[in-house]
Amino acid sequence: MKHVDAGRRVDRRIGLTLALLASMALAGCAGPSEHTVQGTQLAPGADAHITADVDSDAATTRLAVDVVHLAPPGRIEAGCKHFVVWQRPSADTPWRRVGVLDYDADGRDGKLVETTVPHASFELLITVEQQINPQSPSSAAIVGPTTVG
Repeated sequence: MKHVDAGRRVDRRIGLTLALLASMALAGCAGPSEHTVQGTQLAPGADAHITADVDSDAATTRLAVDVVHLAPPGRIEAGCKHFVVWQRPSADTPWRRVGVLDYDADGRDGKLVETTVPHASFELLITVEQQINPQSPSSAAIVGPTTVG
């Protein structure tokens, strides 16, 4: 009987070891995180789908943003023509421009195809702007600020 009990203990240890190794492997390949953020009062029907693939070793994030149910920029704020995406690593730092949403007026959606942000964690903001390269964000935020990473 003791021989059978010893064999079960060895099998149990092997099983636990394999389970631990499998969970460690899955944790290392978790893949990109995805979440949805609702629009602000300026864009109440909008939903921003944010995909962030964080590389902690390099302290960078591959970022993609897809905003649906989005009215044209000029209807949100008079004179505006662009949706600009911003990031900052903390509230103590200034906003930096990430890019511009490629807006489809017929589909009422905007996309920022994958780009890289030089931080593993940051705040994200989307605003409507008159110019494509403003120095800082306007007060017309349609998404965010929201934390990514």
